[in-house]
Amino acid sequence: MRKVVKVTPLKNYCILVEFENGENRISDLKPLLEKKVFSILKDESVFKQVYLEHGAVTWKDNNGNEIDICPDKLYNSSLSI
Repeated sequence: MRKVVKVTPLKNYCILVEFENGENRISDLKPLLEKKVFSILKDESVFKQVYLEHGAVTWKDNNGNEIDICPDKLYNSSLSI
């Protein structure tokens, strides 16, 4: 499994992700926002609070529950820069 070592929120619901192999990729998360579990991220203030938890891109919802994205899925759906 891949591991994310750095994540930076960008404009328009995109994130810049650095993987442990040093590769930087941009992921457009807009398609995920239509899924109920990720809909809280439509609030830009929540989206910008992205952080890493055990190498996975993660957010907290309004109840304090973690919402994360599998690093392998993120890698496969992102663009190399």
